[in-house]
Amino acid sequence: MGDGRFFRYIKSKRVNSMRYKKELAAKICSHNMKYVTQSKGEAGDVVIGRNCLCRVEGDNFTVTDGDGALLFCAGMDNVKLFELMSLDGAVISGDDTVSGEYKEITAHYSYYR
Repeated sequence: MGDGRFFRYIKSKRVNSMRYKKELAAKICSHNMKYVTQSKGEAGDVVIGRNCLCRVEGDNFTVTDGDGALLFCAGMDNVKLFELMSLDGAVISGDDTVSGEYKEITAHYSYYR
């Protein structure tokens, strides 16, 4: 039938698969982030970091702000990644090792023409 080389050119559609997470993490990390927000219930979205960077370091997905402070860190097997429908940002959620609780943040991309 073949050796399977063709399938690496097809995007994964299973959102819980490690292949999908790594592909989307690479896409998200290729963008500069203007700011990162976290929902605080009735208070609305609160900006928790500006000029942020995200990285995949080993088996962890991390988000740091412009000063280098760690905002979010979760294992790749636990993190959930989704892009916004407008493609202007991404929703990142998972068990955060920094705060020790489940956290959902929204990263808004910088827009460069």
